[in-house]
Amino acid sequence: MLNDLKKKVAAQTAANGGKPRNIKVMDTLFRDAHQCLWATRMRTEDMLPIARTLDEVGFDNIEAMGLVQYDAAVRFLNQNPFTRLRLLRERITNTRIRGLLRGNLLGGFAPVHDDITDLFATCQVANGAREHAQFDSLHDIDVMVPGAKITKSLGAKYIVAVLYNHAPGYDDAYYEAVTREACEKLKPDGIQLVDAGGTMPLERVRTLVPAIRGAMPDHVTLELNTHCMTGLGPLVALEAAIYGVDTIYTAPEPMAQGNAAPGSQMIVRNLRELGFEVDIDLDALTKVEDYLRDLAIREGKPIGRPNEFNEGQYVSQMAGGALSNVESQLKEAGIHHRLPEVIEEVGRVRMELGSPIMATPYPAIIAAQAVMNVVQGERYKVVPAEVKKYICGYYGNLRIPVDPNVVDLVMENGPRSIPETPEPLEPIVPKLRARYPRASDDELVLRYIYGDERYEGLNPTLVRDEMSADNPIATLVDRLSKRPNKSWIHVSGANFKLSLGPNS
Repeated sequence: MLNDLKKKVAAQTAANGGKPRNIKVMDTLFRDAHQCLWATRMRTEDMLPIARTLDEVGFDNIEAMGLVQYDAAVRFLNQNPFTRLRLLRERITNTRIRGLLRGNLLGGFAPVHDDITDLFATCQVANGAREHAQFDSLHDIDVMVPGAKITKSLGAKYIVAVLYNHAPGYDDAYYEAVTREACEKLKPDGIQLVDAGGTMPLERVRTLVPAIRGAMPDHVTLELNTHCMTGLGPLVALEAAIYGVDTIYTAPEPMAQGNAAPGSQMIVRNLRELGFEVDIDLDALTKVEDYLRDLAIREGKPIGRPNEFNEGQYVSQMAGGALSNVESQLKEAGIHHRLPEVIEEVGRVRMELGSPIMATPYPAIIAAQAVMNVVQGERYKVVPAEVKKYICGYYGNLRIPVDPNVVDLVMENGPRSIPETPEPLEPIVPKLRARYPRASDDELVLRYIYGDERYEGLNPTLVRDEMSADNPIATLVDRLSKRPNKSWIHVSGANFKLSLGPNS
């Protein structure tokens, strides 16, 4: 297989006058990598020591923040995500930092007025995101127009994500039409083909990538975002480069593979072996990887390993971050042993609900229904509010109809308080400014999404830049001392004892 790929690249190089194509590589450490493998639990103070070295690697861009990272930072880590972005920007000065935008969703799963999305985008750019990638999981291009306008008005690059779905009706002609519409209406700098569930077959790459490429203007770049749940992600990435992709989505080796993206080192070495040019400093990348291995060991976090081929992934199509979060939530609930049942039920629910693309918000919505079905022992006996909203069109028009029997169950058992017809969206920002007249834009956004109590409970960010591992006891004491509502905390070891009181 490798020889066949080399021959294709050699033919392309010869057709280009002997000049090899240059393939760019992007990094996902601070956003998708720890979302997929660590349930988005990487702390700001663990990112900062490696930021400057990451900036030296030569990545095309560093993806740093999406709404999931905001949620995890605030809800689980008590950290300010805008502070994280700003601190990263201070250390990453050569490489563009990327933030994500959803279509017309912000916090939670309810569509919101464009004014709060505009304010959120403004805050991301002000705090250091020099480009935005935007997606809508129903490919509703019209709801993305405000995001495109505000991003360009702020002088940032704008990328449109086109989401792959392994389902009937999502053929090459469909993706060609979506891409052409996106390019005409949004005028992006780039298109990113996203295979969040890692379900794109190799043979599909060979037709889909050229179809999308053919629908794009020449100056627009094409990226590939794939994952490794079926074990085929690295091969998909190489095929995509051959068939026209300009940039490959990767993660540093300790946080690659498994549910995450292909490994950066592996992709770089294989691209070079095939005959492409890749401007990446592998020595700097190795320093990043060494730091992350030490961090994973110190924190007891998993290290990515190649997955075996899993045919069941083509049914559930759970993205890496979503799967990681479901596992974490089932552990917290004491029912982790039921994970195989839940994953199987996810596949059933997904098909009954019209096989939506498994990108935000649908993995969480479908997983919530699947968990309810498994725990209750009766399917659709309990229906989350978001499932009823999905059925009623709150998120947009559905490409594949929902099973009529499921529609009946959802409408019968779903919350009565949710109107069957979505109500018009009202402006949000004027009311926020009136309520919090002295608040910064960052504060307004965080108070709106997470509420006053969570915002006011955020801890100061611990800033450190040393790449060497911290003393684990000192780190433990520091973090315990910042916990709200503590009484007494006792820590002891072979040669010491330490007690922290409520006022420590």
